[in-house]
Amino acid sequence: LHQAMIFSGTQGIGKATFTYFFLNQIFKSFNKKFGTSNHSHLIYNNSHPNILTINKEFDEKTKKIKNFITIDQIRNLDSFVYQSSFDNLPKFIVIDSADDLNINSSNGLLKKLEEPKKNTYFILISHQLSILSSTIRSRCIKFNFHNPNLNQFKEIILNSSDSIEKFNCEFLYDISNGSPGLALKL
Repeated sequence: LHQAMIFSGTQGIGKATFTYFFLNQIFKSFNKKFGTSNHSHLIYNNSHPNILTINKEFDEKTKKIKNFITIDQIRNLDSFVYQSSFDNLPKFIVIDSADDLNINSSNGLLKKLEEPKKNTYFILISHQLSILSSTIRSRCIKFNFHNPNLNQFKEIILNSSDSIEKFNCEFLYDISNGSPGLALKL
C-alpha cells in the first residue's frame, strides 16, 4: 500500500463506504495469514483500535459542529500513531472529509505525510480535490470515484431503501446529480 491515498469524487457516491469495505478486506487478509480474530465488527462500529477517523468535531460551547478540522485534532494523531498496534497490524487514519482541513491543520497533516511512521497509512476522503493543498495532493496516490450510471444508481437506491419506488429513481438520479447518498437524504 502507498502510505497516503486520496479517494475523491462527488459527495454521497460511496467513498467512505468503500473505505471501510477496503479496510475490512485488508484486515480479513491478515486474518487468513496470521489467524487473528475477526475485525469486521470493530471496523463497522468505528471501534477498531487500529483505525482512527478524523472529521469535524462538535463544539460544546456553541452546540454546533465546527467549521473545520482543527490543528489540535491533527496534533493529537501522534498519540494514536505512537501507541502500540493491536496484533502488530497496520494502522489507518481516515480523514473524512479532507476538504474540511483549514490552513493550519493542512500544514500539520503535511508534516505527518512527509515523515510517515512505518505501518501507518492515511486515507483522505475528498469531495472536491482542488480544495486540498497541492503539496498534500503531491504526497498521496489519488483514486477518483465516478458517479454511478442510472442502472447502478437504481440498484443502489432500491437495495438501500424499501420506501423508494422504481419510478422515483430517475427523478432522484436527476435531482441528486447521480449521488446515491444525497438521494437517500432527499
